[in-house]
Amino acid sequence: MKKILYVSNAQSIHTKRWAEHYRDLGVEVHVASFLNAEIPGVAVHLLPTYGLGRIGYFLAIPALRKLRREITPDVVHAQFVTSYGFLAAFAGMHPLVITAWGSDVLIIPNESRLMRWFASYALKHADAVTTVAQHMNAAVSALGIPLADITPVPFGVDTLLFTPSVFLRSNGEKLRLICTRNYDPTYDVATLIKALGYLVKNGLCLRVDMVGDGPFRAELEAQAARLGLMSCVTFHGQVNHIQLANLLSQSDIFVTPALSDGNNVSLNEAMACGSFPIGTDIPANTQWIEDGVNGLLYPSGDSKALAKCIEQACADVSLRLRASKLNRDIVERRADWRICVSRMDDVYAGVIAREINGV
Repeated sequence: MKKILYVSNAQSIHTKRWAEHYRDLGVEVHVASFLNAEIPGVAVHLLPTYGLGRIGYFLAIPALRKLRREITPDVVHAQFVTSYGFLAAFAGMHPLVITAWGSDVLIIPNESRLMRWFASYALKHADAVTTVAQHMNAAVSALGIPLADITPVPFGVDTLLFTPSVFLRSNGEKLRLICTRNYDPTYDVATLIKALGYLVKNGLCLRVDMVGDGPFRAELEAQAARLGLMSCVTFHGQVNHIQLANLLSQSDIFVTPALSDGNNVSLNEAMACGSFPIGTDIPANTQWIEDGVNGLLYPSGDSKALAKCIEQACADVSLRLRASKLNRDIVERRADWRICVSRMDDVYAGVIAREINGV
């Protein structure tokens, strides 16, 4: 493969990781995006919307077709079914790989018949379909793609960067809890803050690192202030990968309060670093966490149940230690970045071969 065109959000860390990986292999990498970003060594092409918002997306189709003719990529890879995936499919891109990220097949198609048609059209016009998590395959299949034709390829974790710390916490030192989910309704960080409020009232003191950003940041900070948490909670905003790995390796407990998720790469990163995972009882988490064995699960939105899980994790040192070893092994076997890249290499090779052979 000499050239690849990603049709995807250039500002997404996941787009950047794929683009940088193939750039480093000597592939000529292009990204077509509605949002601009600078990715060294990668050509980012800003798609026009002419100030018309989502309606303007359709006006970008001629520009995308023109870009395809100029670049002549060996493969086009669109990320997120109902936006960039649909755009690439409607523009007639081939050979086309479309990846479902989560809400684009789990939530959005259920919002209206039109969005369901968008998703189904995109997937049916792809030459290969991948998901970022096995549990999403059924939702993709319900949109008209045979299960046998869907390949799960997780985002993957760099297990050389995300590693457990050798640091030993001294007696009496506060345990550290971390959440790395962004601040929008889907990730329900408000429930975590509410649970922390219960814990502080009951005398349990933790150091809490909140890593992320989003439209509800100010509201969540205000909630934490009302509950008297600002002395123990730090809102870091977005951090780079090295800072994130350091924070995770220093943490004892990781919480993912998401109401819905695709491939929970945040969870995998925490598991790789040995941080004890607590998550909502949703498929994105149950595929990785066995309750009471390598983590704890609680009902979505239940702040009191979450508080009890945090209390249990703090009290049970042996559970945390056993889970740390189990989770590192799970990530190395199932979610290592290098394994995921190898799977995607196979997907690309397959669609390129079929295009050459006219199949």
